Amino acid sequence: MLDATSTTTPYHPGDSDVARVRTLLDRAVASAFPHARPAEVPPLTATRWAFRLAGLYHLTHSTPARLELAAERFAAVGRKVLAKWARERAREGSDHDLLALRDLRDLGYDPVRVVERVRPATAMRMVEYFERSVRAFDPIGCVGYAYTVERLAMTVCEPDIRAIEAVLPPGTRATRCLRVHGAAGSDGDHVADTLVAVARLTPGERARIAEAARDTAVLCSTPEPAGPPSDAALAELLAPCRLH
Repeated sequence: MLDATSTTTPYHPGDSDVARVRTLLDRAVASAFPHARPAEVPPLTATRWAFRLAGLYHLTHSTPARLELAAERFAAVGRKVLAKWARERAREGSDHDLLALRDLRDLGYDPVRVVERVRPATAMRMVEYFERSVRAFDPIGCVGYAYTVERLAMTVCEPDIRAIEAVLPPGTRATRCLRVHGAAGSDGDHVADTLVAVARLTPGERARIAEAARDTAVLCSTPEPAGPPSDAALAELLAPCRLH
């Protein structure tokens, strides 16, 4: 049975309510990390960044339509707070996938061919989890998914972006998408808005959101059993997508 939240006079949470929700969700995200097998992260190269951009594309491309569907489903059962949250997040996330395509073109690739051919496993698992969450009997898991993705994105700071740009060809502007989703971008505001919305929900709803946040963090932090692909394998995968 779905919780009939936000069908009456809206509740406006105070700072202490929001702080408790932040603690709940951040602990849920952090609880996933000890269970993930540490990955051996290869040195970043321009080729590897193109691979990661393909993943960013798939993640950002999946967001608006799925959140629009979530908004419709929340609205259909009178869950006004969640419907409003999903509509706003869908609108704010529109066209972010185009930034990833522009970044790929700046790296010298046909971006459409890249995202058709390159489907990083972790990104695709997350997209599938997002889809299942939105279409579940209670789609509230999509809130935990969105919170985790945006909360983790906030850990990407300007020094991280400069380190990426240092391995790219001179004059390349291929970090647009990351800048929008990093600490200096809009994700900080999104996280704050999500916390306020979740603070207006019932304890049962908050618990389900925290569970989804943990599950999403596990997906983000668990590497492939075979390890990351080599640069040679990535270069072979991306070679047909090179612009001439």
